Amino acid sequence: MTNAKPFISIQIGAISFVDEGVPQVLDVLQERGAVNALLLANPTWTRGTGGRQVPGQPFPDHGKREPDDFHGGAYNRLHPQYYGKTAISAAYGHTDPEIPASFDLFEAVLPEAERRGMRSYAWMEESSNSRYLHDVPNFRKALEVDVWGRPSNKPCFNNPDYRYWILGRMEDYARSWPLAGIVWCSERTGPLNHLIGNRGRYRARDIACFCEHCQTKGRARGYDPARAIEGYRALYEWYERAMYGAGQPGSRENRPADGYFVTFWRTLLRYPEILAWEQLWSDSQHQLSREIYGVIKDADPKKEVGVHVYHEISFSPWYRAEEDYADLKKYHDWLKIVIYNNCAGPRFHGFVGNLCRALFADASPAEVYPLMLRLLNLEEAPYEALPTAGFSADYVRRETERAVRGVNDEIPIYPGIDIDIPTEAGESKCTPQGVRDAVKGAFAGGAKGVVLSRKYSEMRLDNLAGAGQAVRELGLA
Repeated sequence: MTNAKPFISIQIGAISFVDEGVPQVLDVLQERGAVNALLLANPTWTRGTGGRQVPGQPFPDHGKREPDDFHGGAYNRLHPQYYGKTAISAAYGHTDPEIPASFDLFEAVLPEAERRGMRSYAWMEESSNSRYLHDVPNFRKALEVDVWGRPSNKPCFNNPDYRYWILGRMEDYARSWPLAGIVWCSERTGPLNHLIGNRGRYRARDIACFCEHCQTKGRARGYDPARAIEGYRALYEWYERAMYGAGQPGSRENRPADGYFVTFWRTLLRYPEILAWEQLWSDSQHQLSREIYGVIKDADPKKEVGVHVYHEISFSPWYRAEEDYADLKKYHDWLKIVIYNNCAGPRFHGFVGNLCRALFADASPAEVYPLMLRLLNLEEAPYEALPTAGFSADYVRRETERAVRGVNDEIPIYPGIDIDIPTEAGESKCTPQGVRDAVKGAFAGGAKGVVLSRKYSEMRLDNLAGAGQAVRELGLA
């Protein structure tokens, strides 16, 4: 897939077009951001891609400056004939009160975008743990099963109803709408990576999946589901003692006689099924992506299939090991790699701090941080400065280069560029210069385009203009 010009795209939800008007929004995107492609958040049930500004964050300088009652859903007509293999309802649209029931995002935007020479894509965020998504009739029947045999809060990749619900939507969109392509986003990690990288409380319901479909798949591989369950229970209890024992997380009161890391590793040695089940989960996630690619290409071989690669790939060597660019290139036309440099500082600061509450609690964050930088090939601000400094534009260049090498430059890499992704008060904030430098860093690393992220409804226009400035200074507009 090649374009005459670099791919300058932006993620944007339905509410922006309703609040500001379709022509008016497209004028802003082209004039300020040099945007030539739209990633339309549809469907979505998460505020990461849908709705107005995230509650508690300041409103940007455009759109309606008032909270919305975002529930999410599909903002277009659905065609039931494509959903015959799933019990999950295909007729469920959206219930956002700010968006008229008669508004169809594709019908409203696609013709106007085409007149302007802008390409349009369906940007499908899985929204896996949204409580509103769980209100879709029969959706709860497809949830994962946790290590204690209870329904979890996310759908299972091996559940046929969930798989066919996703694949039905892919076929519906590919056949029914004149889209340039479809982009899939699944921001999830497997049970082991969840324990290692989680920044909040470790909950048993997130250690999944052990449903009948996953157990059948595990047995077919020669795995013993009972041993996997026993091992994950032991590991979960290890984390509970480390994090919530008598003292503070990672304290001397909680420290095992042989130390935190040794006893963690000992659990893996006793239960090799832990790693096996993590691989099964990861393979199942990737298998759905393969099937998505096949369904879309069967419906329309000209439609592009892109994928969003989760920010965890910059922070976690364990997650990075599961996301092999050389494999991903086989069933995607392009990759959107999350390289959000501004919010990366606070995020990585929290990630390292959390590692030192359990897995690496034998050491301090200041001691672990240099090791993590070396493992991940990063060169960033001192640990204590990360929340306010963010990551550098050189991080964008380095990670872009790594991705380009990973796919052997055989498919395009489109880095995700951070424009006003929310951070807490006192943490790093975007600036026009910072956005400009990040975009230039992406192209210096070999990118064929960029994805301005996360969503237009949280971006300040001056910061969006920083992206446009970079594109024009590089002579790419």
